[in-house]
Amino acid sequence: MRSDVGSHDIPAWLRVRESHQPRPDRGRFVEKSLLSVLGALAALRDRPGMGRSREFLRPELKLASALLMVLLVSVSRSALFLEAAAAFELGCLCLLRGEVIARVLRKVAAAGVFAVAILLPALVLGGGVGVLALCAKVLLAVLAAALLSGTTPWTSIASAFAAFRLPDIFVMTLDMTVKYISLLGGLILDMLYALKLRSVGRDDRKMDSLSAIAGTIFLKSREVAETQYQAMECRCFAGTYRSTRRHGFGLSDMAFAAANLVMVAVFIAFGTGR
Repeated sequence: MRSDVGSHDIPAWLRVRESHQPRPDRGRFVEKSLLSVLGALAALRDRPGMGRSREFLRPELKLASALLMVLLVSVSRSALFLEAAAAFELGCLCLLRGEVIARVLRKVAAAGVFAVAILLPALVLGGGVGVLALCAKVLLAVLAAALLSGTTPWTSIASAFAAFRLPDIFVMTLDMTVKYISLLGGLILDMLYALKLRSVGRDDRKMDSLSAIAGTIFLKSREVAETQYQAMECRCFAGTYRSTRRHGFGLSDMAFAAANLVMVAVFIAFGTGR
């Protein structure tokens, strides 16, 4: 079928070759935003390889042990007890998988650098042994918390809170907060990916795009909250959390509990000395 449209019928602007050259842009704004969101989501969601460590010990026992170690290390006045606590925590660390060990050590190293930067003026001014002991306490406390977070998913931690008979409203608030951060963080990640794919060249209005993303997340959070409330009503959820873990202690639980009792005995014997 012949076309009756000749070249003289095509507009001049349509016959001109495109020569648009966008200004170069390294895209650091979007990339940094993506990395920060990915880091936050990685800290909340279950990771591959955590299942074996998760079932090895009861989460209630691990939570109690972490809180106990943080308390004993904080009030200890003896270097001998700090050495015993370091040996205990490093022994627990050695039993984990390689990727979990690396993740825990990264958190401890970051806390150590921050503590040294804060306490460096006191050390320079003659703080001496007291400053070093305080740095050691920070490292041990962070290591105890990192061991708990690195081997226990948030669902198990919420179950452990429920097992300790904490108020249900407290457990529910923490549980919902973490789940919504994970859910809305995934939505933010998708929107940032869309922004990165649609950004061609330098764009001076990326901050406006960030405010638009924040507004969309606010509206989405309201919609998700209403959906969650309706789902809770349909399932007759009365706001009561119950622990679904098995009853009784296994051999590994007993061994871990005995190790914690030994640490308490060491603290009573040596931890209060100067």
